[in-house]
Amino acid sequence: MYKKSALLTFYAETPIHMGAGQSVSYVDLPIQRERHTSFPVLWASGIKGVIRDLALREWNDKDKVEIIFGPQDGSDFASCISITDAKILLYPVRSVKGVFAWITCPFVLKRFKEDLKAVGVEFKHNNQEIQIPDVSDDKVFIANDNLKIQGQNNVALEEFVFGAEVKDEVNKLAEKLMKFIPQNDLTNNLANHLAIVSNNVFKDFVNYAVEIRTRIRIDQALGTVKSGALFSEELIPSESIFYSLVFITDPYFGIEKELYDRFLKAYDSEVNWDGAKEQIKNEIENLKQSQNKEDKEKASKLEEEFNKIKDKVEERMKKAYENDYFVAHSENKNSIIKEFENLLNQKIGNEVKNSLLQLGGDETIGKGYVSVKFYSFQGGQQ
Repeated sequence: MYKKSALLTFYAETPIHMGAGQSVSYVDLPIQRERHTSFPVLWASGIKGVIRDLALREWNDKDKVEIIFGPQDGSDFASCISITDAKILLYPVRSVKGVFAWITCPFVLKRFKEDLKAVGVEFKHNNQEIQIPDVSDDKVFIANDNLKIQGQNNVALEEFVFGAEVKDEVNKLAEKLMKFIPQNDLTNNLANHLAIVSNNVFKDFVNYAVEIRTRIRIDQALGTVKSGALFSEELIPSESIFYSLVFITDPYFGIEKELYDRFLKAYDSEVNWDGAKEQIKNEIENLKQSQNKEDKEKASKLEEEFNKIKDKVEERMKKAYENDYFVAHSENKNSIIKEFENLLNQKIGNEVKNSLLQLGGDETIGKGYVSVKFYSFQGGQQ
């Protein structure tokens, strides 16, 4: 059972290619897509691997990385962090006016609303529910006149013209989304670029308004173009915005919950490791002395579990306990969710800097760079 949850959002600084590994079209290297919608998606395995690598470089502590992300071979114990596939939220397309538009659709927004609900967040603006309007295929809902063709009540996206309607709901939506996504000069003016199109139009744009690049292979021996080695590659355009959910539970140390909870109580009370062990030993002895049969049985189970805390198990537990990543979330001490937040949202003075990750390989040609924002919902934050 997961104890804490959070939202990760990704802003594409450069085009992204996270490959699907197979192709049934003219594109040799297609991007990852959802099976049921054909919308672009970033698979969780690639995201988690990149964040794990970042943690290893930033923390320079293999034991800490393994306790939080799980061991690389996955055989000793499980990771205490689960990351979902990153779904598309806003997709950039060309606009005759305003340079480009970020499009979304009712299906995407309703799904985002349900995903937020899963992590305990209501889709509200100033305590009022944000209404998600249905849009016809020939219409676009916008927040203001920034995308309108001059002198017309139309918006031109890619090669298509749509009737435009200014809606206050789009403005409210832009203000809400700005809280979640990485901030820069463009996202700070989200309302000027945001457009809601129909589900059908959105599906067409995310399938056909993509970048296709034809590339060549070089003969490593000769340093020239290899004969017959042309291939095409599909790319998610820069300025695309995705989101993923993060679920965090307590670390796995191979002991039962009742004993672990006693350590947590000592941890929250800021008792040191040796003191916590001594305190729990005394609690077990007191239960042994009880005349109550249930207390004696409990003491026997606790003692059996306590005796497991030795060698590598004790080494891992002690290190996590003393270095403040012993629990998913704590009111009084540092915790895994805080470590994760500090990793992805780095504080520089009074400002928070979002981490820059590289997804999908191709570091040498600058593809796949994304800004990442970690948004946790602690203390009823909306």
